[in-house]
Amino acid sequence: MSEYTEKRTVVQDTVVGSRPAAETRYDSVVNERQGMSGVAIAALVIAAITAAVVITMLILNSQQKKTDEELAQERARTAIAQQTPAQPQPVIVNVPPSQPAIVPAPYPVPAPAQPAPTETRTVPSNASVEIDVTSRLQSDEDLRTYAIDVKVTGGTALLSGRVPTDELKKRAETLAKTVRGVHSIINDIAVRP
Repeated sequence: MSEYTEKRTVVQDTVVGSRPAAETRYDSVVNERQGMSGVAIAALVIAAITAAVVITMLILNSQQKKTDEELAQERARTAIAQQTPAQPQPVIVNVPPSQPAIVPAPYPVPAPAQPAPTETRTVPSNASVEIDVTSRLQSDEDLRTYAIDVKVTGGTALLSGRVPTDELKKRAETLAKTVRGVHSIINDIAVRP
């Protein structure tokens, strides 16, 4: 900032009798400003910071409202899910294509007039052994959710499918061995977690 003093002298010439000429002198100080003052700059900085804080608070408030709405919707879905009774899982039975789609229901057969010889043993058919093994696997709580295919030929049961652990693979083999008519097991169940 610079200052300078200006002096002006004004002389008036008037012819009026014997009066002297009047002189007027004006002293004035003129300030020249270059740029903005420090106070103005500080005020602008404070206004900019205040505007940024207000905008940030508005954005955070909007995000909080959105999060609260999503939480309320999730709570409503959870409450509805808890109110509806749990429906039992359907039992899925895998029927190999070589078997008929409809399994005949057993019905009582009258006893023959003469007792059957005790030495004669009837061998169950491959299809009935497959059905028995599949039923045994599907009735197990841990194995019922996995698709395990069973094929039986001449007393040898071939197991195939996927399970997540070796324990379930061994459990399927153990259950298949308990079925009447199964003499040996080929366990081709893949373990994939």
